[in-house]
Amino acid sequence: MNWLQFAVQWVHVLLGILWFGYALSAYFLIAPPLRTMPEGTLREMYGRLSATGQRVFPVVGILVLLLGIVRGTLLGPINSFEYVFTTAYGLTWLLALVATIGLFVNGAINIGPAYTAVKDAPDFGAAVARLNVVTRIDLALFFVIFTCMILMRFGY
Repeated sequence: MNWLQFAVQWVHVLLGILWFGYALSAYFLIAPPLRTMPEGTLREMYGRLSATGQRVFPVVGILVLLLGIVRGTLLGPINSFEYVFTTAYGLTWLLALVATIGLFVNGAINIGPAYTAVKDAPDFGAAVARLNVVTRIDLALFFVIFTCMILMRFGY
């Protein structure tokens, strides 16, 4: 067994679970009950969620991205640009890479600022609605990445 490959895969998957799990939990478990709270409490909660997310997830996202690149190339089957564009595994890996970069960019440009805006927005309802839209983009990208991970496990 290649223990370095095992360790990289283990940390990559664990951090991916943390990132994806947080997004799923926030959207499906945390946000619905929050909607029943008074606006002032909600503003404070979104501010706290924003502060935590902006500290944790840039680091998690970068590590997931870098470990995925290492796992696919240095510790995986991708050994040339040709492999990326001419094999099912390479194309799936590339799609996962592009989706992960999109996820990271969406988080930096949309999710983080949307959480912050909810805290101080004059139109609270519009700010929450915007957050819900950009969060759905995140969830869609996560589902693409998750599907790619499963496909790559089976060599696609």
